[in-house]
Amino acid sequence: MRRLVFAALAVLTAGGAIYLREKSSASSFSSYSDAQLDTLEANYRAVTRAPAGTSATSRRDAALDAEMSLERLQTERSRRIALRSLAVVALLSAAGAVLAGRGRPRRDRKEGSRLREATGDPAALLEGERNKAARLLGVTPEAPPAVVDAALAAQLAAHDVGRLDGIAPEVRRLLTDQRESLQRARDLLVRGTVRRAGAPPQQ
Repeated sequence: MRRLVFAALAVLTAGGAIYLREKSSASSFSSYSDAQLDTLEANYRAVTRAPAGTSATSRRDAALDAEMSLERLQTERSRRIALRSLAVVALLSAAGAVLAGRGRPRRDRKEGSRLREATGDPAALLEGERNKAARLLGVTPEAPPAVVDAALAAQLAAHDVGRLDGIAPEVRRLLTDQRESLQRARDLLVRGTVRRAGAPPQQ
């Protein structure tokens, strides 16, 4: 977002600078340096304060011409100041856009690294869960679905709660939890996902 703001500001200020530069052709003072403008301004102001030795009409006409020239000279000064200011802002904005674009991928990489450090690599976590599921069922992680289903059937038969009458509620609950763990292990190895809560178990 900041990169877009800097880029837009750079374009706008550069456009303004180009416009002011083009306007220099309309000014009769555009070819003068700043030092020459200072000299001209001093001369024009001296004319406006001319002594009373000349005729009133000549003095009035000269003062009027000097005032008009002073006004155009000040307009040229303002144009130059605005042009320089816009050029500086355009350069700073362009630099900001470049630096913002460089900094964002670095921040994204740092955030990704912090996330992996906090939660672990998802691929590594999944592989670890598959290994645990395989050990629980007594198969390898790469076993085909038919082998996994056969191992599940054997394990469920060994943990059949219905065949154990009169067992304590705690033991029954433990066996039920073990059967659910076996079913989840089978789902992870065969389908790559864990059975949703409430879904019917694999028979």
